Amino acid sequence: MKIDYLTVSLAKNKSIFYLTTYDVLCEFAKILPDLYKQTCKDPICSRGTTDRVTQYGITVQKQYGTASQRGWKYIVQLSGAFWRAMDYNFNDVQNILNNHSDYRISRLDLATDVCVPLNQWQKYYKTAFKTGLYTLNGKEDARTVYYGSRKSQFYTRVYNKTADDPLHYSAPENKVIIRFEIEIHRIRGDLVLDNAFNEEFTNRIFEQRVKVIAKKDKSNFINKYFLVNKMPTKIKTVKRPLGNIEKSVDYVFEAYKPYIIAGLKSKALLNKYKDLKVLPKKAQKILTVLNEKERKE
Repeated sequence: MKIDYLTVSLAKNKSIFYLTTYDVLCEFAKILPDLYKQTCKDPICSRGTTDRVTQYGITVQKQYGTASQRGWKYIVQLSGAFWRAMDYNFNDVQNILNNHSDYRISRLDLATDVCVPLNQWQKYYKTAFKTGLYTLNGKEDARTVYYGSRKSQFYTRVYNKTADDPLHYSAPENKVIIRFEIEIHRIRGDLVLDNAFNEEFTNRIFEQRVKVIAKKDKSNFINKYFLVNKMPTKIKTVKRPLGNIEKSVDYVFEAYKPYIIAGLKSKALLNKYKDLKVLPKKAQKILTVLNEKERKE
């Protein structure tokens, strides 16, 4: 399945003492075809710690806060314009990423386009409107049907690409190009996105999500135009282990030091949260550390 958008966090290159956001941007720009490379220099926009080539879909930002403290120095966004310009050449992108000491993929969009009769699209979004899965994006038939939330791990949009970008996605009379797009976010840590360049993985995850959405579609539009007629193999998710309790104690003490100090000073506060069943996760971690320290002493 074609990648339509990729967000990558990069660590500092081991062999280079210092890289600017412009340096990182140029690494991705240089793998574009010659026509793009020749015109790439002028349209680069610099805003403080952000460099971008807007029309070619490359944005590089410097990381701050927790991400920077953990070693992630840059965040790179490669949009659909970039992927189309270099004909979805995953290998060239991965080669650049591998030149850095480490990288992680924090967001991946998978998309496919289908040309359908306009009346079929209209029937679909009108049915979706009755269930609340609908937003207005422009005029007439420029609608977006959405499933899930951008805060969730999977966020799906179905929309009229011809209305969104008529210059690059024109369609025959009485037909439109409809895009089915899935955003995958690394937010819970139980889905490994480092398989983004594995075509088998992206195909399977796309098929799974289409199948889930097809069950919610009363008009049968998704099933007819997007669902592959085979049972996809279930993707195994990876749960983050709790890790060694000794290391966890040190980490939690450092991360929640102000709360722990307050808890140690206030016996009333400690006694109030003795029942683990009603505790929020943060309080559970704090109490676990306090109990562990008490047991050792």
